[in-house]
Amino acid sequence: MAKGWTLPLIVLLSVFIARSQTRVFKERTFILGSDVTLWCGNTTDIKWSEMIYIVWNISLQDRKCWLGLSPKLDNNCKDGKRLYNTSNAVSLLIPNITIQDEGFYYCDVSYKGGSYAVNVSVSVTQLSTHLDSENNQRIAVCRAIYKKTAPSLHWEPALNLSSDISSVEKLGRFFMENRVYLPDHVSIGEITCVSTYPSESGSVRYKSTLDLKLNSLNGMQSSSKHSPSEIIAISVGSVCFVLVSLAVVYVLCRKLNDLSALKTLCCKSKISTPAEDKPPQPADVEEVEPYASYIQRVNSIYNSSAELFNA
Repeated sequence: MAKGWTLPLIVLLSVFIARSQTRVFKERTFILGSDVTLWCGNTTDIKWSEMIYIVWNISLQDRKCWLGLSPKLDNNCKDGKRLYNTSNAVSLLIPNITIQDEGFYYCDVSYKGGSYAVNVSVSVTQLSTHLDSENNQRIAVCRAIYKKTAPSLHWEPALNLSSDISSVEKLGRFFMENRVYLPDHVSIGEITCVSTYPSESGSVRYKSTLDLKLNSLNGMQSSSKHSPSEIIAISVGSVCFVLVSLAVVYVLCRKLNDLSALKTLCCKSKISTPAEDKPPQPADVEEVEPYASYIQRVNSIYNSSAELFNA
């Protein structure tokens, strides 16, 4: 019975030993927004008729997913990544790569003659240029944002001008700037910032062009733009100013209304109330003596005259 299992075990062991296993680790850096293609090593030597499966296991910052070519494998990434199958290779395409695509991409190829595995560490860098100003002097600024491998920055065409290179770290990422101070007599229309990253297959170069004439005509838009925090502060300040102005106007109106009411009350108190209607007083009339008294008085005069005359 033991002799019956000996031959199958020897055959399986020989097949396991004969399978060649190759593992490779790579670091790749890509520019933000570019379309990226990852190759699973040198698969041109593999006979596709002997292929068993190809699978990409992807470990990102906040999740994991996989893509593969096999009857039992499916694409569960659901973020635009897809496999391209050609006559002699299978590649992984990452369209419009972003910071969220950074991570480890592990490719496993299995075929009848062996297996092949490659682990690619993918990082994303951002390269941008803008025109700044300081003390009425133009400054060409090239900025590179990276996570691991630091690039080298230089300008083309080469300018024999004063420059300043700085690098700071914020939240696990590095910010590198190359600032060139442009005198007024510089007549070139544009300059290009070139960032160079080391690679196992040679250096990788990315470029960003700065149009000096366009930025000058636009009044150096980059330097005049406000940051989001400045825009929020200006908006809040404007709203507060409007509210305070309305409150002041409201208080003044209330004060004026109170003064008007007080003035009206004071004026009414000074005006005397009209006297009550009194019956009209009769005019003074000279007393008229009775007719009899008048006759009597006249007669006395006549009587006196008569008596004088008779005497």
